[in-house]
Amino acid sequence: MLWLLSCEHYCNDLPPEYADLFLNAVDVLESHRGYDIGVAPLYTRLKSLFDAAFFYPYSRLLVEPNRSMHHRRLFSEFTLCLSGARKAELLDRYYRPYRDRVEQYIQNNIDQGVMHISVHSFTPFMENQRRQTPLGILFDSRRKPERDLAVVMKNCFREVSPSTQVRFNYPYRGNADGFTSYLRKRFPENYVGFELEVRNDVIPDLGGDLYEGLTNMREGDLLAGVTG
Repeated sequence: MLWLLSCEHYCNDLPPEYADLFLNAVDVLESHRGYDIGVAPLYTRLKSLFDAAFFYPYSRLLVEPNRSMHHRRLFSEFTLCLSGARKAELLDRYYRPYRDRVEQYIQNNIDQGVMHISVHSFTPFMENQRRQTPLGILFDSRRKPERDLAVVMKNCFREVSPSTQVRFNYPYRGNADGFTSYLRKRFPENYVGFELEVRNDVIPDLGGDLYEGLTNMREGDLLAGVTG
């Protein structure tokens, strides 16, 4: 089975031709709304474990690569006002090329089986509520291969760091609209997709543990026989 890493919210960069839309939005771009804070160094640290790795090189506020075409938040308030022609340009130049590269890699290698981890970060607080758990593994609980692998992944992390709490489908639902949800439908067999969610204030502390846990998972050949 091949390992694939992706990062849809890697940074908050913008193409120069669209920078004028965000002149009064510097604070928003620098916030978690603009990108997943802390996820870029985590992605960089983990990618040597994977057979292929892809990241989206622009802010999610330009166009959201982790949402389907029909999603109401595909465009942010900064690009929602654009004409149909300019929105189509965003999709053709920035949204589709990234997603197509990832999808094409899976298509080319689906006979071997592909385990896809999409790495994300989340904020310590949501609506003034503290998110206590530092690590979440998102997956579709209706799919047995993903359920089985989620348990393996959790155990590998806990073996490295027994004190770190890990929750399934936290802080979001694993079957909600997203890139992995789309890819599950596109590849109903031999593909398993996870979103690894790390609270952004603990990424510097957990990065090494995540790397070691995934290393043990891969070297232990713990994926054999669970794809479907």
